[in-house]
Amino acid sequence: MSRWYRTTARTVACAGVGAVLLTSGVPAQAAGRGWELDAMSVSSAHAISRGEGVTVAVVDSGIRTGHPLLDGRAIEGRDFLGETDQKESWYGRHGTIMASNVLDVAPGAKVLGLRAIRDKEDPDYKTWEQALGEPPDDKQAGAVANAIRQAADAGARVISLSLGSDAPFSAYDPDEMDAVQYALAKGAVVVASAGNEGDEDNQVSYPVGYPGVIGVAASTPGGGRAPFSSVHSYVDVAAPGVQIWGAKFNGTGRVSGQGTSQAGALTAGVAALIVARYPKLAPRQVAEILRDTASHPNRHDPSTGYGVINAAKALRAAAKVTPQPLAAVGAERAGTHFGPGDDGTPRTTGQPLEVVYLVVAGVLTLVALAMMVGGMLLVRSGRRARRQMSPAGT
Repeated sequence: MSRWYRTTARTVACAGVGAVLLTSGVPAQAAGRGWELDAMSVSSAHAISRGEGVTVAVVDSGIRTGHPLLDGRAIEGRDFLGETDQKESWYGRHGTIMASNVLDVAPGAKVLGLRAIRDKEDPDYKTWEQALGEPPDDKQAGAVANAIRQAADAGARVISLSLGSDAPFSAYDPDEMDAVQYALAKGAVVVASAGNEGDEDNQVSYPVGYPGVIGVAASTPGGGRAPFSSVHSYVDVAAPGVQIWGAKFNGTGRVSGQGTSQAGALTAGVAALIVARYPKLAPRQVAEILRDTASHPNRHDPSTGYGVINAAKALRAAAKVTPQPLAAVGAERAGTHFGPGDDGTPRTTGQPLEVVYLVVAGVLTLVALAMMVGGMLLVRSGRRARRQMSPAGT
């Protein structure tokens, strides 16, 4: 698969923000406004840390820095799509919401917006099907990987990636993988949303699937998996993801939305609280703290990982952790996700849909082989028959 093909398959991991995005079917009465902060014990956490001095890079569709909810706490960095459309009415829809979600949890932090994907309202937005028959988009190729590296070079201590691939096959990109490792080795905590395919194809997605990335599922007020949240073994923790109020990108107030996008941004905010108070902790230590203080730390499942994160518990636990040297997950003795050392996440956890795909693929492969063998036998028998019917001496 070409790099262009992978990068044009990017989409936001957010449901319910607009009519064109995925809705989850969660009842409207399931949660009250602002329930997510209580669910993560954010108010108690603020007695310890508010995220002061930390920059969170929001790699997304751009942000509208003038929104009142961002209150001078966000700046717009480089546009890795190379566009000049920041004044268009549709610009920064998803990224502005994500920035506000980060700041709701870490009000003392700063957000650096780096544009690497397009909103669905963008006239140049394309699904992977639409991109198939078109020439490569040189501006978009490598945008996510380049934005991750830029975030690390700019000193971001947390990188929030509420994005993924909408292609029905692997969008693994070695350049993105290398960029993630680069950021981890420079001390940046990398957080990504699990995806909104849990009630559909449940496809494997990236960047959440890269080692070292904290994969975040969306949870309901009861702590269970939101119906749309993707289910995979790389899900590490969960965070609230239904009826989450974020900045209304083309106004001054808030709008309710749902998706693993919001869950990922909220988790990035919690990570910012931790590194602001304990700046010497390595990214893998922050990830382990989030896991060890989640709602079921001794039991991993691919739906919600180790459970819903708890900001107050995480900060109290972080006070007892001795900082360790920075290391890329690809280093010797690295664990499955966080390294070094194994975080306990199963290396492979098959989901029903994944098993179906494997079975169907196996059957189709056998059918194709049978057809090939049959065709070869027919050709050979046809040649033999023609030789037998040829006149003698020819």
